[in-house]
Amino acid sequence: MEAVAATTTSALRLPKWARPVGLAVVVGGLYALGAELPFWFLSSPAAGAPFFPSAGVTLAALVLTRRRDWPLLLAAVAIAEVAVDLQHNQTVPMALGFASANVVEPLIGAALLRRYFRREMTALGALGCFVLCAVVLGPMVGGAIGASVSALHGTEDPGALVALKWWIGDGLGVLVVATPVLAWAERRRQRVDPPTSVAETVVVTALVGAVTFASIMVWDEPLVYIVIPVLIWAALRGGITLVATAGLAMAFIINWAVVTGRAGSMFVSSVEPDTALLLVQLFIAVALLSALTLAAQVAERMHAQRALRASERARLRADLEVVAIAGKERQRIASEVHDIVGHALNVVLLQAGGARRIVADHPERARELMESIESTGRDAFRDLDAALGLVDGSSDPALGRGLADLDEMVGSVRSAGVAIDVTVEGEPRSLPRLVDWSAFRIVQEALTNVVKHAEATQAAVSIRYAPKELSIEIADSGSLVNGNGRGVVAEGNGERRGLVGMRERVTVLGGHLEAGVEPHGGFVVRACIPTERVSP
Repeated sequence: MEAVAATTTSALRLPKWARPVGLAVVVGGLYALGAELPFWFLSSPAAGAPFFPSAGVTLAALVLTRRRDWPLLLAAVAIAEVAVDLQHNQTVPMALGFASANVVEPLIGAALLRRYFRREMTALGALGCFVLCAVVLGPMVGGAIGASVSALHGTEDPGALVALKWWIGDGLGVLVVATPVLAWAERRRQRVDPPTSVAETVVVTALVGAVTFASIMVWDEPLVYIVIPVLIWAALRGGITLVATAGLAMAFIINWAVVTGRAGSMFVSSVEPDTALLLVQLFIAVALLSALTLAAQVAERMHAQRALRASERARLRADLEVVAIAGKERQRIASEVHDIVGHALNVVLLQAGGARRIVADHPERARELMESIESTGRDAFRDLDAALGLVDGSSDPALGRGLADLDEMVGSVRSAGVAIDVTVEGEPRSLPRLVDWSAFRIVQEALTNVVKHAEATQAAVSIRYAPKELSIEIADSGSLVNGNGRGVVAEGNGERRGLVGMRERVTVLGGHLEAGVEPHGGFVVRACIPTERVSP
């Protein structure tokens, strides 16, 4: 069975050339269809068509396909153009000239778009780039070529007039047809418009078409401009995609009205056919570009709102992270205080029992024990006051390690390749255990950051014993590494776990901590912790 399935799959697999050839056939057929549409209504259209849909088909096909498929697509377009021209009694040289114009025109527009369009552009900038490259410059070149071909073969119109008609017709064809195709393709890649359902798109497009048709066929007065508020509503509801889709319906209905000779009723019935055609083209261009510009502004506003919401979410997550880190550090401190107070109570109980037994026979010794009980109790209450109100948490593997263990910890960091210079100022003395343990944790965390986040080969640790405080400084010779958690502590949202924990610990003990990049380079952490606090 597996062999049969593999054989079937292999038989159904298309050769590599089938996809581009099939695409070329489709594009060529759509091109011919767009060129033939005006002649389906009348054998000789009243004043010509307002726009050339095939120009938009070709431009969109080139933009959405690979460059290596362009020659095949353009060959299909040229063949379709020659076939249509010959069918309508054009000479072979004119058909070949017009085919050249309709090949060069989308090629220039698509190449310019590929070169200058960038996804990081704002919606308004992207619209401007599209209009300039595909609607203005490409059709302008095509119009010049078409006018030259007409002049060489004895057209009655002046060359400049032919170039203008060609440029406006092809430019509108790109604006009307290529805009919705490219807008839908871009919408699939990234969310650039307000979300709209397929049903809403169909309803709005049908409404625009109905208003356009009614303003042309039902009312005697020229009221086609009433479709503009509907296009504006579409811009606010669905952005560029909805406007471009609804504008396609509006433009094709107007195109049908012009081809069948109803253009005069849209504006002033007494004008000449050529003037009426120009007014219609002007109306389509102004209506679509105005609505598309508004839609681009809506898209930019949506992008700004999304960026703001993302920033707010990131700020909230950072704030919650800081709170969570601070809570964990408080839990560690509470665990340390729990051990300190528990040890102190055990000592107090033992000393109280000894004093009770010898108070009658050795009052002086009992008095010494009572003084020790008082001193131990005051120390315990001082540490308890530092963590008052904190919730007990899980045990910490570094619990109970103080500055006496500093040499061992520094040695392990030196083995990681960082040269560390340790200096001690003042006379080392016995510190409250919570201060001693916290000082060790600050040095440990700072040196851990040096190893993890700094491109440093040297670090310096300074411990200074002052009469009423302990000062700690850890500085490295590295540089700031973005995204790895090193930043100035004063910038709340930029804090990371280690620095937040250090500052929380120092703050609970009544001190202060600073951390940041030094002007000469390197990163420094400075902490000052009181060693004497008023007992309760």
